[in-house]
Amino acid sequence: MNYSDTERVETVLEKNGYAKAKTLEEVDLFIFNTCSIRQKGEDRVHGLLGKLAQYKKANPRLLIGITGCMVRQTSSRNSENNVKDKLLTTAFNLDFVFRINDTHKLAEVLAEAEPQLELQGAEEKPSENRTDYLKVDPKYSSKIQAFVPIQIGCDKYCTYCIVPYSRGREESRDLAEIVSECRKLVENGCKEITLVGQTVNSYGLSDLDKKSARFTDFTEQPFIKLLKELNALSELGLSRLRYTSPHPRDFTDELIEAHANLKTLCPYIHLPVQAGDNTVLAKMNRKYTVEHYRGIIEKIKTRLPNCVISTDIIVGFCGETDEQFENTFNLFQDLKFDHAFIARYSTRKETVSEKYFQDDVTKEKKAERWNRLNDLLVATSTHKNQAYEGQELEVLVERFNTLTKELEGRSREYKLVQFKGDESQVGKIQQVKILKGLPWVLKGEI
Repeated sequence: MNYSDTERVETVLEKNGYAKAKTLEEVDLFIFNTCSIRQKGEDRVHGLLGKLAQYKKANPRLLIGITGCMVRQTSSRNSENNVKDKLLTTAFNLDFVFRINDTHKLAEVLAEAEPQLELQGAEEKPSENRTDYLKVDPKYSSKIQAFVPIQIGCDKYCTYCIVPYSRGREESRDLAEIVSECRKLVENGCKEITLVGQTVNSYGLSDLDKKSARFTDFTEQPFIKLLKELNALSELGLSRLRYTSPHPRDFTDELIEAHANLKTLCPYIHLPVQAGDNTVLAKMNRKYTVEHYRGIIEKIKTRLPNCVISTDIIVGFCGETDEQFENTFNLFQDLKFDHAFIARYSTRKETVSEKYFQDDVTKEKKAERWNRLNDLLVATSTHKNQAYEGQELEVLVERFNTLTKELEGRSREYKLVQFKGDESQVGKIQQVKILKGLPWVLKGEI
């Protein structure tokens, strides 16, 4: 979401006369687009704000702003006190902040922060519709791949997460608007589209969506309808369709069937589980059981035997006992994930877990549990990747590594593949024979 949102912010800035700076010394405007699911991310932003002091001293025109998860109220240093975001009173060197759904109002915010600022372009028409900022045509950073947001906000309210409070209630974009954006991308040469959202497979199902006339006449699940509409773009050149991240509560048999029947939908599913113990899951407010999650994975493996599956895990959540962690370890061992993002729980201010639970698992215990899971992941991932040796995979070449003189790209299974070649092949799809499977990468040759 942050990559996609940043592309839209860049578009608005360019319309108002800004160009991307090459060095910090020539910067006139610096914006942090923040993801603060974990407190560590927010703390890092405050640290970086302090480091920018020398640049602000050298360039009095330098404006510094924040958007994304950290912001609650669009405002500037010159806003009336009763509408100022608290960041403007607590963060060093900060001139303005804006909620990401106010991206189309950015010129107005900048002008308030610095009245002498001369902006060149016309601002997007302001609107109170939270999804309207997504109508800004983004300046895509890649011609062959694109992230396309299909919803904003979240209604799941996991106890460790700030997103529902920072991003608001879940609301989905109009289906025709999404298809139109994707069609333009494909017509301009895009080969791979990734649909993004906080719980992407609940598209069209939130309380706000159900109150909207846009989703009342669907005869099938809105997310499945959207996937089918986008799959038809294969006739224009779309090769790959992905999505991230789905939620187990909304993962249906119909979605599994879509993977089996839609030729653009890739054989890769990232399905966060977070914990393998029902008591911990309940404390996290995940609202599914280990048994339910296991059932989904079994169905995926039965219907899609070649599908790669990855997940998210949090170790050391409030009150997690040794026995509860062993349940998570056993689940991880049983399901043999191809990859996983393993995090040690850290308190996030303003969340339910921070207010009502005690962070009582020691740092040493969290580290021990993280290392055990990571060691298991390395062994499992290595074994899984070695199984590709001798096979041919279709790889979309994303970049040329000037240091190793290798091409890098992803297979349809989302495996990172590296092989010898030249820069002219970037953006093309290559058949690559896999020679060696390593823990996090496959080595091959054209």
